[in-house]
Amino acid sequence: MKRIKTPLTVRPYQVTAIPGRGLGLTACSTIDPRTKIDDCFTWELPKRDIKHVTETVLNGNYFDHPVCSTRGLVAIGHISLINHDPEPNCEWRMIQVHDRWMIETWSIRRLSSGEELTFDYGYDPTAEV
Repeated sequence: MKRIKTPLTVRPYQVTAIPGRGLGLTACSTIDPRTKIDDCFTWELPKRDIKHVTETVLNGNYFDHPVCSTRGLVAIGHISLINHDPEPNCEWRMIQVHDRWMIETWSIRRLSSGEELTFDYGYDPTAEV
């Protein structure tokens, strides 16, 4: 039996404890602008289940569905650990792969080694409701 050799994917980030924020992702080395950092698939949820995510600690993993307002998406993978910043250094892009949705993370600018990766969630997750 022949084994197919596949290259080992080394992510340019590591999971790190971020003071006052819990877990987050930090760059392991310099990341150039407009670099794809990672991607992950999502779980698709019907509208009736969205509140079970958005009213819990999983809210940071939730994304609006790009084409269907009665459905939502939950990120599966390290992307769900990227913390909020109103001046982010990364952006997310939603792409469709067959019948599933994938979220990609791209750098907006040059990131230094040790710098935390951040998204703008579009809202302040620390604001009291």
